[in-house]
Amino acid sequence: MDKMYRLYIMLMLLISFFMSGKATAWEFYDSVDDDIYLWGGTYTHFSNSESYQGASLLVGIEVVKPNDHVYGLALFNNSFDQFSQYIFYGKIFRYKDTNIHGKITAGLIHGYKGEHRDNLYFNKQLGVAPVIVPGIGYQKNRWGIDVYLLATQGLLLGIGYQF
Repeated sequence: MDKMYRLYIMLMLLISFFMSGKATAWEFYDSVDDDIYLWGGTYTHFSNSESYQGASLLVGIEVVKPNDHVYGLALFNNSFDQFSQYIFYGKIFRYKDTNIHGKITAGLIHGYKGEHRDNLYFNKQLGVAPVIVPGIGYQKNRWGIDVYLLATQGLLLGIGYQF
């Protein structure tokens, strides 16, 4: 129960950090203006290490605001085949006159356990770790493909559809 309490506190701190005076009137989801981006992937490329299992499952859901702010949740098996979760907030940077965009998200990751607890900073002490995930992508109509940089450890390829 102590770990769940710490996770809850960390999530509340993260949410309050990103909220400003203007954001208090911000709706969680507006069905008229907001889009949902559902994406998934299984291909990851990790740096050369024998202990990595590779991600066998990855699914994410994001709410994309009209100002290109984004928040969401990704569920996946981490590189050690442990079920993990990533809750995040970020921003999409669209390059004018192209279908290319950059994305950066920051949030909390949970799920690195056992002998792999200390693979992420603060995870060993808190049970969750703050992370930043940059990416670059291409979107045509509502379909998208993204490549995310996983620190110095690897790359992740995801394909998605925006509703």
